[in-house]
Amino acid sequence: MVTPVKGISTRAAQAERTRQQILETAQRLFADLGYDATSLQMIADEMGLTKAAVYYHFRAKSDILHAAMLPGIERVKALVDEAAAMRGRRARIEHLVNGFVDFLVQNRHYAVMASTDPAAKRDKLDDQSMTMRRRALALLFGDNPTGAERLSFNAVFFIPECLPDLVDLTDEELREALQTTMLRILRVPSLSRE
Repeated sequence: MVTPVKGISTRAAQAERTRQQILETAQRLFADLGYDATSLQMIADEMGLTKAAVYYHFRAKSDILHAAMLPGIERVKALVDEAAAMRGRRARIEHLVNGFVDFLVQNRHYAVMASTDPAAKRDKLDDQSMTMRRRALALLFGDNPTGAERLSFNAVFFIPECLPDLVDLTDEELREALQTTMLRILRVPSLSRE
């Protein structure tokens, strides 16, 4: 009786590993070639699988994109939720910036794809992303941010598009450059609204 359960568990674990490998391969191809230029057949060929095997794990290419983007959206949501529980604008900004920077450093290719590929903008998660951005803006600048505050906040979200120009930086150099730039854009050193 124990053997069948173990066999099912092993099969389920293998299926999850394959699903994760499909996601990783697709993310790399999406980042390198773009979503629209990447086919399911290309993903399958890259992995040595059949197209049917890819379809077994994902019904459509858009499902792969959705699954690839979901962790990023969930991370931003968690950062915003954590910041909402903090007192003081400086603490909230530093928490959001540090979390966003950590995410960008750990996910350079994903971040570029998510911010530049038109398909990522069409994905249904983009609505969730916009909701999180509006919440973060209100946390940092209140319910009626000025034009300059809105502009600086939105400028931070264009930074991932610059990551391809920074491939020569180590993770630590990239982290420092991102933190310094984002904090400067958001005017953290001279906070006047605490």
